[in-house]
Amino acid sequence: MKKNIMISHASPILSLLTLLVLSAALLAAPGELYAAGSEIDLRSFSKLSNEEYEAAYKKEPASARVINIGYDGGLCQAAIPIAQNKGFFAAEGLDTKLTRSESPRDAIAGGKIDTSAGMIAAWLKPITNGVDIVFTVGLHTGCASAIVLADSDIKSFEDVKDETIAINGGIGGVYHNIAFRFVAHDGFKAADFKWKDFPADQSLLVLQRGEAKVAVLSDQLAEKWVQEGKARRIRSLTFDKDFVNESCCVMGISGKFLKENPVTSEKISRAIYKASLWLNESEANRREAAKILLDGGHISGTPEYALDLLNMYRFGLDNVTTERSLYDSVDEYKALGVLDQKVNADDLKAVIWRPLDLDRATK
Repeated sequence: MKKNIMISHASPILSLLTLLVLSAALLAAPGELYAAGSEIDLRSFSKLSNEEYEAAYKKEPASARVINIGYDGGLCQAAIPIAQNKGFFAAEGLDTKLTRSESPRDAIAGGKIDTSAGMIAAWLKPITNGVDIVFTVGLHTGCASAIVLADSDIKSFEDVKDETIAINGGIGGVYHNIAFRFVAHDGFKAADFKWKDFPADQSLLVLQRGEAKVAVLSDQLAEKWVQEGKARRIRSLTFDKDFVNESCCVMGISGKFLKENPVTSEKISRAIYKASLWLNESEANRREAAKILLDGGHISGTPEYALDLLNMYRFGLDNVTTERSLYDSVDEYKALGVLDQKVNADDLKAVIWRPLDLDRATK
């Protein structure tokens, strides 16, 4: 259907905003590889005065409603409840609500929430299969490890070739994908090992029973067993030199939401980035964050353990780090067969990354 679009010349903001929306409207519909908001550049708002910027915001549908932000209870997403509780969302003039979701990615795809954070390893493949999400901010480094029993003789994946590796989240899921990268970085193929899915909280028991030699899982569980002297790491996104400077988790926004609400999307992203910077600023802030997360029922456990985990990650990542992490992941997952060989890596990279202007965000 041909659309008649009238462009008003009464205000510079209208022209710019209309062009942004028009460029997005000409893209493929949500559900295709090219996300609906993929050509909107959040960095373009630097051209606007504060008055023009706020006027544009008030014209967006989301400015007049509650914005639903997903949170799954993981410390990986700590910046989200911190942005809510420390007033970073409110400072942007946003009316936000945290919605508990065990699968934020699916909740975004189903329209139940507008935005959330998640692991790159979990979101890339669904995007190539039609899930309409784009990334705007890298949250932090780290968050997953490969562990073995502390008293085992296993030093590396070379010692467990042809043996079973335990993952959780399903075959083809996030920890399976991370494990693929671990073994690939060590010079092996996925076919060199057997893979079996177990509930994450049973990982230590699986190792103790001999049902697997190695388990790949979240640090939120693994670190407890390491501290107790029951397990040790042989590979880590958090500590190993080839992964330590990667962005593990990113802020994902519905492509449809971004297309309809580009200014709101920047405001959400900026609030999350500022919360991430606050977390990275000092251990005192992270200690306060642990209390906020526990008092609000966002996580379970003890303040000491939550602080230990928060201290393991580097928050407030620059765009260069996040972009490199995304692009490397696309290339590696395509080489590993996680992503379909028909996927054009350059096109996918151009679609998924809509970076926040970090210089503007901190002014």
